[in-house]
Amino acid sequence: MTGSRGTVLVAELVADHRGRSRLSYLDVGFAETVRRHATRPQAAEFSPEAMAGWYRGRDLPAGGVERVVPQESPLAGTVARILADTGLGRV
Repeated sequence: MTGSRGTVLVAELVADHRGRSRLSYLDVGFAETVRRHATRPQAAEFSPEAMAGWYRGRDLPAGGVERVVPQESPLAGTVARILADTGLGRV
């Protein structure tokens, strides 16, 4: 398996899950990630410099198991897409 430890763990979870798995990856660049983080209540818990050590753009597991959601996707559209993909919109 290739990729970071995080992508390996995601791939292992999907492989081990007996039910249907639906994954979404929010494809947000580092500058936008930092901007969004600054709006969170826990923004002071770690710095952009610390985030730079963790950030891995497009760190997707092999096999195309995640649906990529572009940075420009509006919140309501993203939520609607996830609900439709997972079938949770019918619950």
